[in-house]
Amino acid sequence: MVIRLKKNKEKAILNFHPWVFSGAIDFVEKHCNAGDIVEVQSSNGSFLGWGFFDPSSQIRIRLFSFEKEKDGKSDSYWISKWQQILNLKQSLLPKDTNGFRLFHSEGDSVPGIIVDIYNDTAVLQLKIPGVIRLKPLLVQFLESVGYQTIIEKHEKQDSKKGEEVTLEKGVLSECIFLENGIRFISDIEKGQKTGFFLDQRENRALLGKYAKNRTILNTFAYSGAFSVYALLNGAKSVHSLDISKQALEICEKNLKLNGISSSIENGTHKSIEHDCFDYLKQMDPGLYDCIILDPPAFTKNISTVMQASRGYKDINMRAMSKIQDGGLIFTFSCSQHISFDLFKKIVFGAAKDAKKRVRILHHLTQSPDHGYSVFHPEGEYLKGLVIQVDGEI
Repeated sequence: MVIRLKKNKEKAILNFHPWVFSGAIDFVEKHCNAGDIVEVQSSNGSFLGWGFFDPSSQIRIRLFSFEKEKDGKSDSYWISKWQQILNLKQSLLPKDTNGFRLFHSEGDSVPGIIVDIYNDTAVLQLKIPGVIRLKPLLVQFLESVGYQTIIEKHEKQDSKKGEEVTLEKGVLSECIFLENGIRFISDIEKGQKTGFFLDQRENRALLGKYAKNRTILNTFAYSGAFSVYALLNGAKSVHSLDISKQALEICEKNLKLNGISSSIENGTHKSIEHDCFDYLKQMDPGLYDCIILDPPAFTKNISTVMQASRGYKDINMRAMSKIQDGGLIFTFSCSQHISFDLFKKIVFGAAKDAKKRVRILHHLTQSPDHGYSVFHPEGEYLKGLVIQVDGEI
């Protein structure tokens, strides 16, 4: 199957960008169906690459190969590619870690495929028709390299319903894995994404280095992973704040898994079920000398970037206004459409309006197993800063 581009629309592909948008296409060969592997050509018929076709998406083609002879039409192509990625990811893992992202879509030149590993369990998310066709081969590959349980988690079709889970192999049970020697639960069935946010691994470890003797507020705490790292590294006390009761129940389980008690009496840890925006607004100044701001994505499309920017500014300004002088804020955005440059401008605006002196100590990003292609900057979705708030201007 051949798809030909309009004149002068091949520049992005010549620069190895893996997306072809609908407006760039001039000609589609007859009988080209969703999920087909197609050859992309320039307007003069020159070969550009191979990709998966999806007529229902604005991104009509997602390219996986820029080499004429590597057309992806044989099982051996994919098995060889997947094995190379597995070898690379295993080489990137820190000691005592068996939770990681095996396949990271365009970041690993396998567009539409997400596979997260939790010990001996593999969780799949297949996002485009072309890779859904590859599912039997992918399951076979994952079995062959030793994964005992294989689960597919489908995208939400109805926001009122949970994500559907399909068991491809093994038994669906509570999944416990290791991250830097720390035990965590992945709530695969009911949790967000594949059950856990593996992309924050290095950032959690960095918090551990700063945690000793600190009084910490972990907002949007979800599974409480930042809280666990802080407490295991000598934090004086940690409050885990989330609006979801279910999330805080997982947080409590993760604390217990690592031998950490949670009670108001001993003051070491407390779970707080509350809206994070309201809590930051209402809390007394000076309660905390470290605050973690790791909210869900405030925007998933470019049309709401300004609204999302106001949300990020609001929580940062409130945290800066209430933290102890000299305190640290670990602040993040996981919105793809919020660039790192824009995120720093948002933090600048928050500091200016809060009238606080703020220093940037660290620039943070997603863990190495979530690496992104230099030719596909859209893959850099997680942006973070560690800032020190040194008092009023």
